Amino acid sequence: MVGRGEAITERLLCLRPGASTADDYERLFTDPAVEAWLRPEPLRPFARADLERMARNDAAHWDRHGFGPWAVREREGEFVGRGGLAWTTVEGRRAIELPWAVMPALQHRGYATEMARAAVETARELGLDRLISLTLPANVASRRTMEKAGLSYAGEVQHVGLTHVLYELIL
Repeated sequence: MVGRGEAITERLLCLRPGASTADDYERLFTDPAVEAWLRPEPLRPFARADLERMARNDAAHWDRHGFGPWAVREREGEFVGRGGLAWTTVEGRRAIELPWAVMPALQHRGYATEMARAAVETARELGLDRLISLTLPANVASRRTMEKAGLSYAGEVQHVGLTHVLYELIL
């Protein structure tokens, strides 16, 4: 059984982050294949302290809002990545984002789409009214995932000092 804001899919456990989250995030977010999309130049690479802070912030998000980013695992237990729902600010507006990142060795298996669809369903269950997702314009795989999850292209925005494409879904 999962708690409010969590999800179980056909292959994944999408759960509130736990004690090993910072270690899992470090393996994920310091992988060059993930950094290329989430921390491209001129952004500096994630340091361990950044990932510990991210894990603490994810836990605090859950405490404040009753939902948040997930630490996602295969049902057999292997860490897959990060997904779920997270408040963010884009061009001065607060919005709930669908973030995701998948361990490179587990990419191309449909896990990002499975996470995103589970997050959309969770957002509906929580009574949320709008979701967004952001990526760099050249990240075709993420854009495809957004579309498969039901989001539509809404334009380009500046985010963290870089041009991103914004996708949205009105629930």
